[in-house]
Amino acid sequence: MKNKLCVRSTDALKEAQKAFQLFISWSVRFLIVGGGSQGKLHRYYGTRAKDVTDGKIASAKALAESMNGIIPANRQFEEEFGKANVSKTALARYYLRAIELFGKEQLPQLLINEDPDAVNLEHVLPLNPSKEWKIDAETAATFHKRIGNMVLLGAKDNVILGNGSFASKRKTLKDSPFTTTQDVAKNDKWDSEQIRTRQLTLAALAPKVWPL
Repeated sequence: MKNKLCVRSTDALKEAQKAFQLFISWSVRFLIVGGGSQGKLHRYYGTRAKDVTDGKIASAKALAESMNGIIPANRQFEEEFGKANVSKTALARYYLRAIELFGKEQLPQLLINEDPDAVNLEHVLPLNPSKEWKIDAETAATFHKRIGNMVLLGAKDNVILGNGSFASKRKTLKDSPFTTTQDVAKNDKWDSEQIRTRQLTLAALAPKVWPL
């Protein structure tokens, strides 16, 4: 009897862990795609919680199926990720951190942010670029907060770079321990075209990092 209870408890824990992973993916997808007001989401989550309590949903798979048509699908998620702006530093750092760890950690989307005093977010194209950038203020304002324009850096490196030109930033980007940051340094220049291209590359990974 004890063995049966133990097995059931273990199975329930595994299903709960799978469900938690789903919640993370759903939240990120709604944040990127939009269209999910807090009240609307609470309604869906509340209804599904009641279904679990009532025994109508007994597995993470069934829970996922119950949200089909509600959660943004892979194609829509990737498309929106490919053009998303992120204003909140903590969220941007989390997105990049999870993508950075994809393929290196089993569940990168579940890892909390590194200490912001150790790992900072750098906007490669600054909001107020110097003349060296040869980019107008309107373009800078449009692409400054695009995910494709953001990289992870050590706090000290972030302070050193400031609003310097891309040429002055390349060595620091190249020497970064983060591969997603190193990739940016492979470019000879950095403007709207490079930002779009990088963001599409990151977007292609997003459905895998936050799967349904």
